[in-house]
Amino acid sequence: MKKYSILNTILLIATLVSISLLLIALANKYVLTQAFYDRNGQPLSGIPELEAVTYRNIQHTIYFYAALYLIVKLLVITLVIYTGLYFFEIRASFRDVLRIATLAEFIFLIPAIVKIWWFYYYVPDTSLERWEDFYFLSAASLNDYVKPVNLYPLQTFNLFEISYWFVLAAGFRSLTQTDFDRSLKVILFSYVPALLLWIIVVVFFTITYFPQSY
Repeated sequence: MKKYSILNTILLIATLVSISLLLIALANKYVLTQAFYDRNGQPLSGIPELEAVTYRNIQHTIYFYAALYLIVKLLVITLVIYTGLYFFEIRASFRDVLRIATLAEFIFLIPAIVKIWWFYYYVPDTSLERWEDFYFLSAASLNDYVKPVNLYPLQTFNLFEISYWFVLAAGFRSLTQTDFDRSLKVILFSYVPALLLWIIVVVFFTITYFPQSY
């Protein structure tokens, strides 16, 4: 079992966060521009002379919360899987589990890249609804219209999410020197139930605060 230092894991997380923020910056520069919001009839401030300032402030806020969300997400997933490994009596350090979870997370950069590329080259005058509804190779992309309450569950059910489970299992197989089937069971009985619970929570709050979406 190869060990990695905590510094190595931190650098890996920093790389993931940096690439994610770069993709957000590219999306803001080439797709979600100030003109995009004006074209969709959703001005950012409602005051023409303040639009540019408001746009910059929103961008800074998005970067901060996107980085925070990604770090918290990695820590929560790591804790869930670490607990699953414990119940399956598979020994692994929290640091190593965090590293595997971070490596697997890179797979979600693919649909983000495809989304920016697709809207920039093929749908330059898109609407905000189409941008929000689109998730490459997801169940949501199979329908022209998806009710808001169903959007997140259908987007979550995508090829990359399922691939993520197998990438995690392969990572823990290599890390713990156990067989692949047992590693996959850890993911299916720890991470997947936690994901389903999170989807239920999101849907619940969507219905509670936006009853018109149901």
